[in-house]
Amino acid sequence: MAAKILVVDDEKNILALFKKIITPASLNDGHHDESVEVLTAMNGEMAWEMIQTQDFDLIISDLAMGDMNGIELLRQSKSLKPETPFMILTGVGTIEDAVKAIKLGAYDYITKPFQRDELLITLRKALEYHRLNSEVKALREKLSEKDGVGFNRIIGKSKSITKIFDLIRVVAKSDSTVLVEGESGTGKELIAKAIHQESSRRLQPFIAINCGAIPETLLESELFGHVRGAFTGAISDKKGIFKEADNGTLFLDEIGDVSLPIQAKLLRALQEREIRPVGSNIGVRFNVRIIAATNKSLQQMIAENLFREDLYYRLAVITLNVPPLRDRKEDIPLLVNYFLDKYNRLNDKHIHGVNEAAMAQLLEHDWPGNIRELENVIERSVVISSSDAIDSDTLPKNIIKIGRTSRQEMDFRSSGNHSWDQSLKQTELIHDLLKQNHSLKEIVELAVCDIEKIAIIKALSDVTGNRAEAARRLGISRPALYKKMKAYNID
Repeated sequence: MAAKILVVDDEKNILALFKKIITPASLNDGHHDESVEVLTAMNGEMAWEMIQTQDFDLIISDLAMGDMNGIELLRQSKSLKPETPFMILTGVGTIEDAVKAIKLGAYDYITKPFQRDELLITLRKALEYHRLNSEVKALREKLSEKDGVGFNRIIGKSKSITKIFDLIRVVAKSDSTVLVEGESGTGKELIAKAIHQESSRRLQPFIAINCGAIPETLLESELFGHVRGAFTGAISDKKGIFKEADNGTLFLDEIGDVSLPIQAKLLRALQEREIRPVGSNIGVRFNVRIIAATNKSLQQMIAENLFREDLYYRLAVITLNVPPLRDRKEDIPLLVNYFLDKYNRLNDKHIHGVNEAAMAQLLEHDWPGNIRELENVIERSVVISSSDAIDSDTLPKNIIKIGRTSRQEMDFRSSGNHSWDQSLKQTELIHDLLKQNHSLKEIVELAVCDIEKIAIIKALSDVTGNRAEAARRLGISRPALYKKMKAYNID
């Protein structure tokens, strides 16, 4: 990762140590492809001048300095550049002040003396946090150019979602009816709002109605309005949402749940551009742009005589298919970061990211509830988490698969049960690998990786997570252990 880091300390040897430790190779797992620039300042005043004139990816400051200490520098930095992660260096005796800094918005604190490997892990997490925040901000700015305010809550950079963005811009220029198709929780209403905001109707109302949530006996009145005395309880005239949305956009969500009699009246309204309130014989003209959405296959419903074919073609002048989250998993880190920011603010929390094991679990899950399910998981994790990062322990049981399964397998194997090979079904695995045209060398390498992962998990389990001791028992260095743990998604 490319990074520009500011280190602030009144001790020259500490500044020199940071410049020695933080290198392109150390921050990029041995690779030199990305640049790293470390700038230093001997006091808070000098650092503040640099912060005002330069952009940093990370600021690290000692707590106890001269006139402007680390807390004051943190306050100043957050007031000017709140998105830049700020870390506090503290001695053992000043932990309370470090906790105070966290409450003021510091990303984390580092206790002196510190271990090199632990420091680098913390720095990588802080830089990754800043990178994701920057990507979300850049996407928002890019999509908000001109009048694109409707894109602000649609997060993603995958090919499939980028294609949706392009379609929205094209579709918004016309008044044609749009049908948005996609599974529940994929963000169909957000797309409808984006079309509205990008259109010439943006200053007029956007009215949404969930057709499946309103009883059929009330839906006609909700859509078209009624006159006084039309039915029991109709004590005054009601316009209906077709007229409420006049000159704007009407979003008909869950259109597949509308009954056939209401479908017939919708068809007439779309054909004639006129509605007839319940209890009235007088037609009322309207001027709205219609966007409908469904999580059902309307064409299948047509085949089963549950949906009118003529209404379908009136609605599906332009069709947008929203991809499920499982087909755009590269967007999950950005979405996670967006929801973390949202629920940190709502719950006054300061959770700065997701650790590697938990992120691996999130990427592995198929998300049948799509973005709505992911948001629910992140909100839950933010509320119950007691650490500065979401880990696997805060995830729901249906999300957790890899890590816990591996530990169960390790416990089973260490028990000396010789049916282990059967439980792993290695014969089936080898058969599958051969079917996929893997060579013998590749199959052996995969088996070795599997054994290596199990050995690392067992070593860590035996020493209750002490990584230094686990590395000693395995006969490898701590950096090598960290690298392998990252590769195997072992937390």
